Amino acid sequence: MHSLIHAAVRQRHRGFTLVEMAVVLLVLTLLAGGLTVGLSTHLARRAEAATDDALGEARDALLGFVVRKGCLPCPAKSATDGAEDRVSPTACRKQNGLLPWATLGIKGLDGWSRRLRYAVAAPYVQPIRNVVTGEKANLADGDLDIKTRNLDGAELFLTTEGGRSPAVILSHGANGLGATDQQGNALAAPPEGSDEARNASADGRLFFSRPASDNPAAPGGSFDDRVTWLSPNLLAHRLISAGTLP
Repeated sequence: MHSLIHAAVRQRHRGFTLVEMAVVLLVLTLLAGGLTVGLSTHLARRAEAATDDALGEARDALLGFVVRKGCLPCPAKSATDGAEDRVSPTACRKQNGLLPWATLGIKGLDGWSRRLRYAVAAPYVQPIRNVVTGEKANLADGDLDIKTRNLDGAELFLTTEGGRSPAVILSHGANGLGATDQQGNALAAPPEGSDEARNASADGRLFFSRPASDNPAAPGGSFDDRVTWLSPNLLAHRLISAGTLP
């Protein structure tokens, strides 16, 4: 009897039973799944924070540029050439495109390493001070509008007459629909008619900024764009503070 007990103990010490191994594998699988979900959430939040920082940096750079140069820059020449695409001292080749990161001296990338989109109002790419006569010009209203949606999904203006934006900067978010990467590759387009599609329009003058939604059946469709813009009143305040305007 003693020898049988001793043999059983030795067998027990040699390894796990099949049941024990199954339990251990289950626990490890659950732990790995939890870690993966936690890591994915952490990376998503980090990319969103980096995007918000990039948008804030772009906004500050635009305000600095208009104080130094007396106008806002044009959109970039391309995804690989970040110089502004200006055809004359008073005109851009296009009003809606990519942020001119090289002209502004910043990276111009969101948290997913895609180019930030940029639209500018035509009156604001012209000199605010007449370079010939030195006369100070009046700041015109912008021609870009921003909308959001209320809880019922109805569209509401965030900008109205007297507050229409001179410039809009946005990231196409984690899904990247409508975005352009650093190599100039256009990612898949958003669903037609969605709010994200309006933000991605090549000649759009109306943009949406609203809470994120992953419901494609919601009014305006699913949405994860991150949008910021310049107020003409804030821009005027900066120019007055810099002595460019009275």
